[in-house]
Amino acid sequence: MFEPDEYIFTKLAYYFKRRKKRKQEGFDNRVNLIDIKPRLTIFSRAITGKPIEIYDAEREGGYKNNNFFLPHKFDEFPTVDENISFYLFRVLYLSVQKNLDFNWHDKESEQDLVTSQSKAQEFAPEILKVLFEQFPITKEYHEKFNFYYKCKAKNEHLADYTFIYGKWMRNNPEEGEKDKLRNFTDKVKTANAEQQKTILKANAVEEIISVQVDQKQLDDAVLQHQFEKVETAEEFGGNWKDLDGDDDLDDHSNALDDINMKYTVRVDDTAHSVYQADFIENTTVSESAEIDNTGYHIKYDEWDYTKRRYKDNFCKVYPKSLLKTNVPYYKKTIVENKSTLVGLRKMLSSVNNKYQQQRRQTQGEEFDIDAITDLFVDVNSGHTPTDKIYLSKRKKEKDLSILLLLDISLSSDGYAGGNKVIDVEKQVSILFGEILDEFNIDFSIDCFYSKTRNHSSYLTIKDFDEPWNKAKFKVGAVEPNGYTRIGAALRHSGAMLDKRTTKNKWVILISDGKPNDYDRYEGKYGINDVKQALRELNQRQINSYALAIEAQAKYYLPQMFGQNHYQILTTPVELLESLVILYEKIKHQS
Repeated sequence: MFEPDEYIFTKLAYYFKRRKKRKQEGFDNRVNLIDIKPRLTIFSRAITGKPIEIYDAEREGGYKNNNFFLPHKFDEFPTVDENISFYLFRVLYLSVQKNLDFNWHDKESEQDLVTSQSKAQEFAPEILKVLFEQFPITKEYHEKFNFYYKCKAKNEHLADYTFIYGKWMRNNPEEGEKDKLRNFTDKVKTANAEQQKTILKANAVEEIISVQVDQKQLDDAVLQHQFEKVETAEEFGGNWKDLDGDDDLDDHSNALDDINMKYTVRVDDTAHSVYQADFIENTTVSESAEIDNTGYHIKYDEWDYTKRRYKDNFCKVYPKSLLKTNVPYYKKTIVENKSTLVGLRKMLSSVNNKYQQQRRQTQGEEFDIDAITDLFVDVNSGHTPTDKIYLSKRKKEKDLSILLLLDISLSSDGYAGGNKVIDVEKQVSILFGEILDEFNIDFSIDCFYSKTRNHSSYLTIKDFDEPWNKAKFKVGAVEPNGYTRIGAALRHSGAMLDKRTTKNKWVILISDGKPNDYDRYEGKYGINDVKQALRELNQRQINSYALAIEAQAKYYLPQMFGQNHYQILTTPVELLESLVILYEKIKHQS
């Protein structure tokens, strides 16, 4: 309970903070990074040749590995065009700085902010020399920015140029062996029975250190009372507190404006509020120790890109068959999407019944020009010509297997474009399953989630040989769980398709596309494992395609699947239309 003076102080602090925020939001010349980030990302990747990602900076920013940090907003200059030119200059500057490899490296000691800023200014002339040669327009920008900050300071020696040159940041060393992750529960995090009541956007953070929960230490923790702290929030200091998942985030929103999100803790308790922050690859997450598991499981290798080798029998995948059903969900989906299903059936019927042109046939309606050319070459070179010189239009026999792989990790419990991701996945599975069954296509619907390399669950909703009339009622029973270890799921999908005798095999992944797990599977490590798993599928003549239900996927999906092998969608209708196009592509290859 607040004392009267504390209550008055808190209300006044809230008032002035809100007033300041409204005043800032009124600036017409402000440019927000989020609005131009896609273009800047493409630009930086083109210059560096690296998969650059762009994130909000705590202040002036810099670069770290393949990540650029820029101010989340900029309104120093009087016009929008001038503020956009600032972002353009910073991206060009950082791209050249990265190409020259000017930054702190792993063998150098940790540097404070002042030293990092001074180091950036010390090497600025060398970067600017190359920058002006490659992009002459930047010289004009640089002179304008320099003059502005010099005038602003009214004293050349006191001018602050840190927003022009940024600061030096640490390039992380190649990821080697880390301490093993121990003392955590086997409980897999599940979806909320209720939706989150409070979602707040966190301040920008340039580095995340994930503090691993030591369950034993947490159980042994002594209850502590902190006095004389009103409306404050503290960083992690090594003392564990009860992780109860209560929704009191909004009560502390004022204090959270000033907190540094450098330290985070992963827990298994369901949260009722979300404090959202974008962050990059988390190099502090440890691998989980080997656990002697019970129950049937299959071991798969995992790719370690830092050592360019496999970790043998590293992941344990637990294949299971989903037994629960949700008949009302199936019926509701069919009723609500009746017109969509009719349209889909017409489009796919046209594709499925289309007569396809067969080349190099012994008889047909017209000549095959390529075959005729080869015939004349054979005749003139003294070889016996072939009689397969005709084009024929006839239906191809179905020689196709499709495995629809759903990501049901907790990220699917969120929303994209106003639609709940897990519902988009389930509805599309039901509608597409209806059509595939009508056309007698060999297909399976599976899903996956994980909690560390020791617990990757792979649930089969419909097996290839299982009747759709039985399996279709199980789709609605799927609920979000755990994390997203995509590589292990792809490898098991490949093993399932290896058993099919068909020639044309496809894995279609529906996911937010971002690999992560409770242990080490973040960022580049996870992305490279997925890339390697896709290469393995390709070597076995198994095709792959990704349908992502997450707007941010455009920044990392191309790194894994490559161009023309993925699409980003947010609604069931968009997803179904995309599947029709993909199905037509598949049919042409079959």
